[in-house]
Amino acid sequence: MAVPLISTAVIGHEFGPYDVTIPAERAIAYAKAVGGDESPDYGDSLAPIMVVAAALTELIEDLGLFSGGLQTVHAGQEVSWARPVKIGEKVDAIGRLAANSVRRGNHFATVSVSYKDSTGSEIGTSSTTIIVSGEES
Repeated sequence: MAVPLISTAVIGHEFGPYDVTIPAERAIAYAKAVGGDESPDYGDSLAPIMVVAAALTELIEDLGLFSGGLQTVHAGQEVSWARPVKIGEKVDAIGRLAANSVRRGNHFATVSVSYKDSTGSEIGTSSTTIIVSGEES
């Protein structure tokens, strides 16, 4: 088994850029999957977590967290948006490893992500903390 990047990446390592544009058909499918009478109507904008989830999918792959035998816990998530993101709007995400340590055989990592629109302006940020076990540390 290849060593997952989470084991070797140093703080400051960059991931991406990832195109995390959410097309209309995916936004509609998401709304149907999680929607209900209590769900807010975002109109022509995306549910705020959709873009974050798209970036996390890419990061999980790049970090090697799909490697056999690894167990991952999503321990924390912070998100901030400067404005709503429109359905189909071009958004790029760039991640940076902000923290990476091993404690009692568990790997703790935090990845910060910056989201930019087609003009290159930052429109949001997120920070994700994960705990990974099952590695040979």
